[in-house]
Amino acid sequence: MRIIYVDVDTLRADHTTPYGYHRPTTPNLQRLADKSVTFERYYCSDSPCMPSRAALTSGQFGITNGVIGHYGEAAQFRLDTGHGPEPDRPLLGQALQFAGHYTAAISVFAERHRAYFFNGNFRETLRATPHWGDEDAEDVNKAAIDWIRRHADEEDWYLHLTYWEPHTNYTQPVEWTETMAASGPVQEWPDERTIAEHAEVYGPRSALDLHHSMWAGIGESKSPVPHNMPDAIRSRADFEHLINGFDGAIAYWDHHFGRLLAALEELGIADDTAVIVSADHGESLGELGMYAEHGMATEPVHRLPLVVYWPGLTDALPQEARRNDALLYNIDLAPTLCDLLGLDTPPGWQGESFAPALRGERIDSREYLVLGHGAMTYQRAVRTRDHLYVRTYHPGSFRAEWEHLFHVTDDPHLTRDLLDDEPELAARMRSHLAEWWNRYAGHPGAQPDPMQSTLQAGPVYYNDPARYADHLRATGRAHLAEDLEARLHSLTVPVPWHTPHKPRTAELVQKWRELAQRQQRTGN
Repeated sequence: MRIIYVDVDTLRADHTTPYGYHRPTTPNLQRLADKSVTFERYYCSDSPCMPSRAALTSGQFGITNGVIGHYGEAAQFRLDTGHGPEPDRPLLGQALQFAGHYTAAISVFAERHRAYFFNGNFRETLRATPHWGDEDAEDVNKAAIDWIRRHADEEDWYLHLTYWEPHTNYTQPVEWTETMAASGPVQEWPDERTIAEHAEVYGPRSALDLHHSMWAGIGESKSPVPHNMPDAIRSRADFEHLINGFDGAIAYWDHHFGRLLAALEELGIADDTAVIVSADHGESLGELGMYAEHGMATEPVHRLPLVVYWPGLTDALPQEARRNDALLYNIDLAPTLCDLLGLDTPPGWQGESFAPALRGERIDSREYLVLGHGAMTYQRAVRTRDHLYVRTYHPGSFRAEWEHLFHVTDDPHLTRDLLDDEPELAARMRSHLAEWWNRYAGHPGAQPDPMQSTLQAGPVYYNDPARYADHLRATGRAHLAEDLEARLHSLTVPVPWHTPHKPRTAELVQKWRELAQRQQRTGN
């Protein structure tokens, strides 16, 4: 079987046609969905980019494979010692290679995030351009179609393609943004009142700091692509500008995806090549005051599109079998592919096959999912069919509450926190999180939870909280700086497990001086 996995960075499911979006963003994806199964409740176990792809290709949660963030020990994939891969815990690509499949990738992901373990999935990896990310879909297609032409007469290959368009910054030609703007109205939420309230929600990629980063310095940051993104979100007009740019990026990707499908048809292999389309994570577009960012363990960030076309199976299904709403993880994809190819699932993988759904059979849904984020904040969440509970362990530079509870079915934009109103439900969700943690980190042989072992440093790679507090003060928001500092205040003495990144000698000497001076004054 030939298999193409299409990985679209930051593709939010509910902004695509197969998921009912009111704008015509993805007609080509819909054309594929017409002969596929579309999965309604498919979530990345870990977010954002690096943790998600580590989970996808290892078949394991970040708590086990070691990758829960983008920085330092939180981003270190747990490798096995010795020669060759561990047979009970191979990467997805290695498992396919054991069975005789030729695996290849056209992706700059490993280089972009220094995630070099990712290349272990493939016998061949290509970078479409010299860049380290944000490659244009046209360039990715050029390399992909060339590869497919050279291998069109061969069987049993797996090709992973990474596209970047919906990820900020939105770099597509402005005519795509304008076309989407003319195609239909922007969603009604958030309204002007909500946007005004979001001025009190701080954090990089919040309403007033849409383009702030620790590299931008202190002060207001401007949009690098003003034709596709505003400088900040101060009004409905700004929000509509942002959504037009996001939707334009998706439409631009879909146009090139259509060209990829056309190439398969031209080569005569469209009817016997499996095509799987998904994403690493979604995107917040105003939820909890975060815009154009994937920095929390929430519904818009973790919910993924998944459209699976499998020749001989999905194209023969009745219409009612073309959608599935079971609660699924992205770590379920690896065992599903093994199931479809008649291969044994390695015992070290933690996902479960959903292949029966592609055969038109009913599958059971999990009672709940546990979702983790470790790049902008440290959070874990519990998702049931209706509810989302979020627990914050480190807020990073964001105004992230320690706990949240939402009824997502009734409140998809996460505007009403039910934590105080539903104490029994909150307790049950906390117990689900504890049950999951004990299963994967609380038994003999389990390695330490990387979210706990790196909690002292926290998610500080993209934005240092101390510098961000200075930025808040410099922009007239001292009360928000004080709020952030209060959230980060701790009585824990910083004792590193290893040599710290920078010496604290001067800080400690000053503390000893102050202590000595205080003793002199008091006579103690």
